[in-house]
Amino acid sequence: MRTGRRPRALYLVPDFANPSGTSMPRAAREELLAVAAEEDLYLLEDNPYGLFTRSGDRPPTLKALDRHRRVVYLGSFAKTCFPGARVGYVLADQPVVGPDGATGVLADELSKIKSMTTVNTSPLAQAVVGGMLVTYGCRLRSANAERVERYRERLDTLLDALARHFPPGSGVTWNVPAGGYFLVLTVPFATGEAALTHCAREHGVLWTPMSYFYVDGGGERQIRLSCSYLTPDQIEEGVARLAAFIGSAG
Repeated sequence: MRTGRRPRALYLVPDFANPSGTSMPRAAREELLAVAAEEDLYLLEDNPYGLFTRSGDRPPTLKALDRHRRVVYLGSFAKTCFPGARVGYVLADQPVVGPDGATGVLADELSKIKSMTTVNTSPLAQAVVGGMLVTYGCRLRSANAERVERYRERLDTLLDALARHFPPGSGVTWNVPAGGYFLVLTVPFATGEAALTHCAREHGVLWTPMSYFYVDGGGERQIRLSCSYLTPDQIEEGVARLAAFIGSAG
């Protein structure tokens, strides 16, 4: 803006975002859409985690609330079908006009550019994802019913274990995500590489320093925890070991 240039698009993950696990409230979504329409700004809504709610309820996507075609919706089958496939999709209904004056939609133009850039996505990977979708009537929610339950159990287990090991007054706090499988723990000491190395070597627990996610500083006393790949028993054991580390470090 200071150089006379203005932003044309904003990328965001409104649901259970990595690394924080936080979500954007509906009121904030509607306010953002109003600003986008007023400022001629496009919103790139990336939603890889949106299906994995803890309560079963979730706010509508930005795309669902969009009345002015300001949102380009990005989805991925990597979290919902088959991680190794690396297949995704885009909903982009914005009108575009070509050099010859022909009109079309942004999705078609993106498809052409994508094909030239990647020389097409693996047909085998697409067939695997397609077969999974056909099996469940082309409904991602049905295909992921078991996954949703599994991730919900794991996040609930993590939250319960944290509450037991870090009671009020312990100096340790955390956010409570409405879904997904990430959360942020705030601790009373610096959480850089030295602390991570010590925790991994002496206690057998890995986490990610939140400072890794900041450009200009921040998150120095915070860590990201992820529970997507762990069983409830492993989560219980991991939090117990983490509590031992924090007790020794704090």
